Amino acid sequence: MELFDSHTHLDMKHFQRDRERVIQRAKDAGLVGMVTSSIGDASFRKTLGLISKHQGFIFHSAGCGVSRLTRHEAEKIITLTRKYAKDIVAVGEVGLDYHWVKDPKGRIAQEPLFHMFIELATELDLPLVIHSRKAEAKATEILENSFSGDVVMHCFDGPPEVAKIVADNGWYITLPANFGKHRNRIAAAKILPLSQILLETDGPYLSPDSERNEPCKIIRGAEALSKLLDDSIDQIASATTQNAIRFYRL
Repeated sequence: MELFDSHTHLDMKHFQRDRERVIQRAKDAGLVGMVTSSIGDASFRKTLGLISKHQGFIFHSAGCGVSRLTRHEAEKIITLTRKYAKDIVAVGEVGLDYHWVKDPKGRIAQEPLFHMFIELATELDLPLVIHSRKAEAKATEILENSFSGDVVMHCFDGPPEVAKIVADNGWYITLPANFGKHRNRIAAAKILPLSQILLETDGPYLSPDSERNEPCKIIRGAEALSKLLDDSIDQIASATTQNAIRFYRL
């Protein structure tokens, strides 16, 4: 069985004491690869070291901390992404956050920064990884009007009507390993065809148990999706892995 973690954050301090053991556990669990998402310029530079050390197994998606992003930080990330474009498999996570940003003016202020990254992905011909927490409808509206490339809605938790928009556009969603606890994610997994679903851990977050999340736990998401769709776990693992390889052009 081959598995793929389509979105994690291996550079974070949560892994600083055992990062190499985390990577080995992932390999032992059957992972053939993972994409780690940087969320700032310092994070970007750490991630460059990770992908250099683990070429062909760890890949880099260049993104930001959406809810805290400033124009200055966005410009630094964009400059780095252009410089190291050949080492990047996607732009993101980028987008909108209405969970942490509740002020209407603050929400609107995120949109020009989102557009900067949409333009970057277009310029570099890279897919987009979208963070859209509590802002799924607005994010999909902007994407429909501004981007013609491949899109994955990271950790998608939007309502069924937005999941249908995602499906109709041929975009992808990622389901975290604990998605079975969330009604909208269960609904989305039924609405989108399996060919448009990827699995992720979002480690160190969204653990399916009480411990820190890490890539080897991607199997928990595969098991949950297998039960939900009444399909074999081998088929789920194979399909979601191939979907990730296709989306990230690996």
